[in-house]
Amino acid sequence: MKNKRDSGTALFLMEMIAVVCFFILCASVCILVFVRANNLSRLARDTNQASLAAESVAEIWKAEAEDGLAARFHMSRDGDTGVIYWDSQWNVTEEEILTGYAAIVNLETKEHTEEAQIQILRSEDKTELFLLTVKRIPDR
Repeated sequence: MKNKRDSGTALFLMEMIAVVCFFILCASVCILVFVRANNLSRLARDTNQASLAAESVAEIWKAEAEDGLAARFHMSRDGDTGVIYWDSQWNVTEEEILTGYAAIVNLETKEHTEEAQIQILRSEDKTELFLLTVKRIPDR
């Protein structure tokens, strides 16, 4: 027999649990969307800054060769490859420790031209942000 005191609280409680679960699901989807949007925004910002940094390196290299890169960007060399470091605010730094970004500059001399391949990386995960190849005619 059904008790007259049973006012449907069990059904109401089940309905409230279902609603709370639905809102938790919606909230988790929204959080994932915002995290993904933040990551895309960061990648776009880093790519834009990396393109500007690569262009700066290229222009200094075209105007002043390797000496200009060493003087202005503190580029360290290992054979035909140089490395430039920036901190998280894109300020040039000499230290590899605590860097946010790095440029690997591969220099190559051909018959009548020199070529530099500038690869900008995010230091924390080694993501390639920008790649630029430039050529110049050396001074004689």
